Amino acid sequence: MKYVIASTAVTDEIRAADGKQVGKVAGGAGIYALCGIKLWDDDVMLATGVGEDYKDIYGSWYEKNNLTMDGLILKDPKTPHTIIQYFADGEREETPLYGPDHYLRVEITPEELKPYFKQAKGIYIFKNSDSKFWEQILEIKKNSSAKVMWEIANDATYLDNLAEVERIAKKLDIFSINLTEAKRLFGLDDLNEMIKAYQTWDIPLVFLRRGSKGSIMITKDQAVTVPSEKDVNIVDPTGGGNSSSGAVLCGFCEGKDLESCAIMGNLSAVMCLSQYGVPEYIDKVLQMEAKKRLYEEKTC
Repeated sequence: MKYVIASTAVTDEIRAADGKQVGKVAGGAGIYALCGIKLWDDDVMLATGVGEDYKDIYGSWYEKNNLTMDGLILKDPKTPHTIIQYFADGEREETPLYGPDHYLRVEITPEELKPYFKQAKGIYIFKNSDSKFWEQILEIKKNSSAKVMWEIANDATYLDNLAEVERIAKKLDIFSINLTEAKRLFGLDDLNEMIKAYQTWDIPLVFLRRGSKGSIMITKDQAVTVPSEKDVNIVDPTGGGNSSSGAVLCGFCEGKDLESCAIMGNLSAVMCLSQYGVPEYIDKVLQMEAKKRLYEEKTC
């Protein structure tokens, strides 16, 4: 498998800031990153733990989209279920229905991920800065040519953790973080100062996500600002960052320039923001339209 997504697959129950409640939909950082790459490349799979009920609930979606479920490991009778509460300021709160211990119990381990490092071109990992997890991953990565993206989990983005985050990120290929998290991690509000700080990390790419303002692609020598897509109807903001991160990993691994990678991220995010939960179909028509829009935006 060319691309492997190492993150969660859950059921989301979404509660909007205006009081609207949405029933159960497929969610989790992993499934959104999966969709983000699927828009550009069919050779992608999700590798994570799930409940015994997962295939009954979501198996038909995988089948319709020609996605393998071979990377899903049965670890509990029930698949994690998350209540997502959005607030008027755009922030959100996520509550695991079966408790945090259940959520952690089904996460994939480095040992379970190890075989994929032998074959994958790109691996996406959504995780906090758990040192035990990352020490094992970094050791495995030493003997692999796979490019690894770390999309950092919100609970690891605080100033006292900056040194540890930098230590881990420096040994990877892409670091993905949103602007709110970056401000908290550095204890800074000045965007230019943050960019300069990231450039000292000497990591091939930092993908700094700015929501409706687009993103900044940061390397040691440059920072490329790419605006978001125009005239977008956002139905549900869940998964925008995960899907865009997956697409950027794909673009990076395929040798695309920084602007193209960012546009790919934009288009994957738009696809996932256009309905509650994941898109019902990611087919050849949608893929061709995305490639056409990428070409048009690069040449205009």
